[in-house]
Amino acid sequence: MSSNAAKTAPVHPALLSTFGPGRGSGSSEFSAWAYLTRPRPTQQNNDGDKSDDDGDGGDAKLPNLVTAHANSLRIYTVLPNAGTLALTAVYDNLAGTICSLDVIPYGTGGGRQDGTPQDDDDPFEISEGERSCFDGLLIGFAGHPRLSLVYPAAPMVGAVDGTSGVGTGGVLLASSIVDLTPVLNEFSMGGTSYVEQDIIVSVNTASTSVNNIDPTVSVVLGGGIAIASFSLPKGPRPTEGSSMMKDSPSSTSWWRVASEPHVLPLASLASKVRVDFGDANKFAAASNAVNTRGGRGQSGTAVGTGPCLGHGFGDILDVTFLSGFTESTLLVLHTNPKKGGGRPWAGRMGRTAEVPLSTGGDDDEAEGDGTIPETVATGTKYGLSLTAISLSVHQKRSVVLWSLLDALPADSWKLVPHPTDGILVWGVNSIVYASSLGKIKCALAVNGFAKIGCPNGLLPPSSESSSFRSTSVHLEPNPSPLPKLSLQLEGAQVDFVTENIALVCLGNGSLHSLQFHHTDESRSPTVMSLSPLSHRVGGLGVASCLSILAKTCHTNNLKNYLRAHEDVTKEEYGHNTTDPEIQARGLMFIGSRMGDCTLLAFSINKPTLLIALSVDENKESAMLENGKRKLETNMTSSESNKRSKDDDKPGDENQNAMAEVDILQQEEEDLYRDDDDEIDKKVSSSSIVSNEDSDVGEIESSLLRRSIRSLSVCRSILALDSLTGLGPLGPGCYGPVATCPALTENDNESLNLRTDPSTSMFSSAFSSAARHYIMPCGFGASGGVAVLTTPGRDNVGSSILGESDLCNMEGAVFGLPQSNLVILGKADGAGAIVLRGVVKEGAEEFEEVELEVKSDDMDVDNSDCLLRSVDVLSKTKLLAASEVSFGSESVFSVFFVESPSPSGTPYSIVVMSGADSNLESGINLQVVFVHRISEVSGSVSVQHGELVSITPMVADEKTKSCVSFGCVWSSGHACVYCISVNQETSKPFEVSEWTLVGDTPEKIAKAREEGFYGSDNIVAMDLFSLPHHVFEAQSVLSSDEKMPQTRASSTPLPDPLPSFLPDRLSMHGTWCAGHDHSQDQILVAICRRSGMLEIYDLLDLKRSPNDVSPIWQSRGCGHGASVLAHSDQDIAVRLPESHQVEAAEIRVFVTGPSLSLDGENDKEKDAWMLRSLCILVNTSLGDLHLYSGCKRSSNLNLEFTRIPLGNVSRPSEEAGRHLTKLRRKGIVSESDVMAFRPNRLHRFCAISGEDGLFAATQRPLWFVSERGTPTVVSHKSRHVAPAGGRPVPVSGFSAAMPAVFQNASCGFITLHERIGRIGSQRLTLYSGLYDVFSPHGVLPGGGICVQKVPLGVTVRHIEFIDDASVSTSSRPIYVMLISREIEADQSYLNDDGLSPEERQRIKDEKEAARIKKQVEADLGGFDIEQEWVEEIEREDCFEVDRNLGFAPSIPQRKYEVWLVDASSQFSVLDKYELNEFEHGTALKSLFLTNVIEDSDETPEKSLFVSVGTSFIDQDGEDLASKGRVLLFQVKKSKRRTQGVHRRHAPLHLNLRSEKEITVGPVTSLSSLKSEDTYRVVVGAGAEVTVEQWGSGKLTQVGFYHAHMQVQEIVLFKTFFLLSDA
Repeated sequence: MSSNAAKTAPVHPALLSTFGPGRGSGSSEFSAWAYLTRPRPTQQNNDGDKSDDDGDGGDAKLPNLVTAHANSLRIYTVLPNAGTLALTAVYDNLAGTICSLDVIPYGTGGGRQDGTPQDDDDPFEISEGERSCFDGLLIGFAGHPRLSLVYPAAPMVGAVDGTSGVGTGGVLLASSIVDLTPVLNEFSMGGTSYVEQDIIVSVNTASTSVNNIDPTVSVVLGGGIAIASFSLPKGPRPTEGSSMMKDSPSSTSWWRVASEPHVLPLASLASKVRVDFGDANKFAAASNAVNTRGGRGQSGTAVGTGPCLGHGFGDILDVTFLSGFTESTLLVLHTNPKKGGGRPWAGRMGRTAEVPLSTGGDDDEAEGDGTIPETVATGTKYGLSLTAISLSVHQKRSVVLWSLLDALPADSWKLVPHPTDGILVWGVNSIVYASSLGKIKCALAVNGFAKIGCPNGLLPPSSESSSFRSTSVHLEPNPSPLPKLSLQLEGAQVDFVTENIALVCLGNGSLHSLQFHHTDESRSPTVMSLSPLSHRVGGLGVASCLSILAKTCHTNNLKNYLRAHEDVTKEEYGHNTTDPEIQARGLMFIGSRMGDCTLLAFSINKPTLLIALSVDENKESAMLENGKRKLETNMTSSESNKRSKDDDKPGDENQNAMAEVDILQQEEEDLYRDDDDEIDKKVSSSSIVSNEDSDVGEIESSLLRRSIRSLSVCRSILALDSLTGLGPLGPGCYGPVATCPALTENDNESLNLRTDPSTSMFSSAFSSAARHYIMPCGFGASGGVAVLTTPGRDNVGSSILGESDLCNMEGAVFGLPQSNLVILGKADGAGAIVLRGVVKEGAEEFEEVELEVKSDDMDVDNSDCLLRSVDVLSKTKLLAASEVSFGSESVFSVFFVESPSPSGTPYSIVVMSGADSNLESGINLQVVFVHRISEVSGSVSVQHGELVSITPMVADEKTKSCVSFGCVWSSGHACVYCISVNQETSKPFEVSEWTLVGDTPEKIAKAREEGFYGSDNIVAMDLFSLPHHVFEAQSVLSSDEKMPQTRASSTPLPDPLPSFLPDRLSMHGTWCAGHDHSQDQILVAICRRSGMLEIYDLLDLKRSPNDVSPIWQSRGCGHGASVLAHSDQDIAVRLPESHQVEAAEIRVFVTGPSLSLDGENDKEKDAWMLRSLCILVNTSLGDLHLYSGCKRSSNLNLEFTRIPLGNVSRPSEEAGRHLTKLRRKGIVSESDVMAFRPNRLHRFCAISGEDGLFAATQRPLWFVSERGTPTVVSHKSRHVAPAGGRPVPVSGFSAAMPAVFQNASCGFITLHERIGRIGSQRLTLYSGLYDVFSPHGVLPGGGICVQKVPLGVTVRHIEFIDDASVSTSSRPIYVMLISREIEADQSYLNDDGLSPEERQRIKDEKEAARIKKQVEADLGGFDIEQEWVEEIEREDCFEVDRNLGFAPSIPQRKYEVWLVDASSQFSVLDKYELNEFEHGTALKSLFLTNVIEDSDETPEKSLFVSVGTSFIDQDGEDLASKGRVLLFQVKKSKRRTQGVHRRHAPLHLNLRSEKEITVGPVTSLSSLKSEDTYRVVVGAGAEVTVEQWGSGKLTQVGFYHAHMQVQEIVLFKTFFLLSDA
């Protein structure tokens, strides 16, 4: 409850409709730190314990960050160098919307690797041979009360042999699913609305690892109708295929399972509270009231007395577990059903001055010598209660330990457990700390309205009782010398760093430090302080979660992030775990469901002495001269630490003189004190609270503030990473976003294209803007617009460089960058088209090369056929091409071609070199070597047959002396060819050939018996370059030790491998290709028809070609296996039964950021950890199987887990029907299927700084990386032909652009089938994928990209100005309805300039006027007029108490209409501000016809921007709301201004008309066309009106009363579709 709650009412429903979590959204509503993919350190305490543990000496690995939003769960890994968040796992489409997220430490694990049972006496001790433990997640779902205990499964979890087990496939596995719906139905007593209340979950894990006590979970059902509790004991975890029976012999590991729920007997517990704690609380409240007012205070009415239908606890607001007890102790924050029946309305609190202090209970009797006042000046009788209940779930017993009845502020809404002792009761205007024994120790006011919801027992002493110094705990302001506060904690998030420090993030992103200060006598906090950190998280919107990781065991890892920001020397960052000045370091994740999420690193110094404790002499003198500073010096030593009030009267000169003498004496002592000794004494002492009360705040303050001597200051805060989140999405529109500026005669030189079609292959047709779907997104500071795009067609930022139409091309595109050539194969197989990239007059273009016939000098090792260079490019079929240097300065081009041959094999290898340096004539290539492929392999004498497929050519990056490729033959065998420099003979090159045999004669006979999958024929092949150790098995001594060298090789692993522990679900930190490729080797991957995937080292193949063994192998490739794991044994896997399928093409590739050559800074060091090793399999049926590699932490064996794509890749039925139609009409011939299959999987590097793969399949897809996790993005082409005419729509792809082009290193080329006659293609050049990898880009799944354009305001509506005179393809214009979320200052409430006597006189006059009007109304027999009610209800019922704080700022909105230019990041061209208290609710760009009565002229239509508004003033919605309809026109200014858009005339909004709507707020605007006349349909309240434009105004020509509150109107022809609000 905030101070302005009585005057603030919700405005019209904002159009923030849906959320888009998707796969890549950064929105987060819940977050936690947990060890899910990495084992929990052996000596570390659980996550619920914030104590300083010394496990691992500060070197413990960081846990995972878990975020939840909507129905999706994400797991991140914090990388060690720059703190980048790597996306490890994503789980979408869970059972429902997540409403709670809790971590269960030691949730699963245990069991010995040899299969022997685990020692139950010490289950958490990880000894040699035992598996590590991992955490679990307890997820609660909205709607029906259901919870799931889940674990990110991996093949090694729960498996005996490490190769199979429950969870194989990397799915989210649940050990228990708890359904509490029967309990809710039983206790709801027939109610149907309780299911709409989300469950409140609390988990007790404080003693999980210390005392081996099972975690306890308590769940509040239906908003408080019942509390169900259950424990999570250890249960057996079976291996795959076994049951959940506990006696299963294979169940050697354990996980947590839920016990039978126990429902707390709240009715009997409430009666126990009444009997045992009712009188005690009443006496305590009475004692506090006597001390403060001289009379008995508010008595504690027993909870549950009197006839009522309920359990006696009222509304349960929050629950949590209390630490420090052997048994689980549950704290319940609830209301008193005898005090109003529930939480009070804020407006009722404003009338508490008129409510008697007595509560009307049966046992309210006068006690003590004082008298009970009839009313109180402030405070509330609706205080909340806090009850502690001890639970024993196994024995199904519960006991009330203590209860604070009506003792807590009414605005409390959350319980925050202290790490070691006590509880924080978090309110909007105050913070209360209570100990574990049920004693309120201190209370902090965060603003001047804190007394409004404060119960009488916590009210500070009043001026009437100033002669007595209070001995009770009451509400206090921020201690001096810190300033008094003016904050509100509604929506604030808090988490502890240490026992005495907690960090607070307000809803707007401002960070504060909450600290506890102690006395010498007690360890319990006696005062709290809240100080700002001078840091505000941007782009947050509204904070929804805060998770802090600040344990001592992580100190060394956290120091890396802050070493450049703490001003600490390198020597101090040596091997020391702790810094002498720094108290704590940590990570802080701030999540938001309204915008971006941020990961921060921070460090906090140890307490330092506050210099401000010595009062400045000038300030003190001014206070003394005014006579407004008073101190009590006659206090006894026992009362020196209590609060007092300055009870001096204005004329008491003796007290002023005494105060002056005391202050001068204190200053003299401070002047001659040994500062160094005193400072050391103060800082080292446990007493932080001063023993002398002093007031250094407001001079007029009547309540003395306690002061603090020392304070812990935040040393540094560093933003490590940010997750882009879309937040709420609003209604969008379709419109263009310019992809390239429009071409003019003066702009040719500035563009990278030539527009003359006679000399260039590209025209200017591509410069038209593509249409996108644009939506409002975010809220407040995170607000903006989201542009939905797809690569290829919808490219933003001039990604398309050029287009050209071709005909009868085969589809293969080969690029030779250093030769500046691009070669396109012809469809008839005879020759190719050669394009040369040139730059002329600053323009980049392609020109076709004329092939000239000339002879070449060459060495041919087969004299049957002599080839010339012109023959290679004009008469042969080009199958593969690549460039390689062979270790020299020259660049050679290697071709694999098919040429007509009367006898023998038609395949040849041709090597060409550059003829000269003149690039303006000819192809400049000269044949220097030709090698014809023989029909029989020389090594094993097997027949080749026809060529089936060929792999891409791979150069040896390590030696730079050879290039290799492989061929798969129809005989089932495969060959690897290596072209290298020949140093010994006269031939410049030599070709080596090695054969991988498929079915042998013996195997063929056996395969006939076993069937299709019994064959070992090779069906797919790939060559790639990677370090050899990636596929080797490694071992670790324990889960917490660094990675040693490999077992199979003595070559050490590259740095920084040993410094980062691998996890179970990703490749993060388990491999590194290296920046210089010094350890790269060429590896060969083959896939057999049986599903066996084998990987060989090419060096091993060279040494022993006839007896080579694979370095890694796995079954199930091409058959849809969920995991490809290395196994030396022949393991049986499940095979497809209803159809026969095999792998047609495989490709091993790496996704992630491209590695730079230096890679020295932290971000570049983290870049290689974001690179994922993947395998993509394209089956014979057209399916795509994507596998991502990971190394398990048990044995570090490489495994590939299948990733669900969410996209269909095989041909559709429509494509098959279209192909049948084309064949029936004779357009496509029914020729036999050729054996050769062109490559459709293309690896690419450095396209927009990313590596990945492009799949030119039936549905073209991009396989890229999103924070280290492979993901899929669809590719769309412009004017593409319908599927069916050709096998694939995109037949050619090349990432090798001519080197002379500016974007050669990041661009690519595609060739797709163009709409038109069969055989038409379009060649397109792209400068990159900047829309996919934009800084604010999001990949939400479904193959689309979302670009977020941050604007810093909340965009409510957006409309495209579809007028050619205003918007062009190069300059699209949009209009937006936005709202600025501002914080309105209320400092005017702090001081109204009146004296107390004047305020009382005004109050009496208003009361007399109210009584007079009421009497006149009663005598006259009529109701009071509305105006009178307004005057009464609008009085300020809340007053600011400046003794506690000041008036906080309140959130307000200011609506504006923006005119923006989409070609320049939606820059604002003009804006129009709406009136104060006017809310924009509708926006529409529409045409209106200017109807002129009694005129024969043809009416003209004009484009208008219509805006609907509603007025809701400071009085809220008690009065009927009204609205307006505004009509704008976009006009061009006559005078041009110098600016960004100097080529275009400036635009502005011109207000043409406005009309007031008195029937309600305008919520909908629609365009109605009838009889060639355009009118506007207005939806306002329950009325629908038709307005006509004419004579410069709107005139109503029709109406309809809808009997509903109209939210939206959609017109379908002449039908109106209405939606209710």
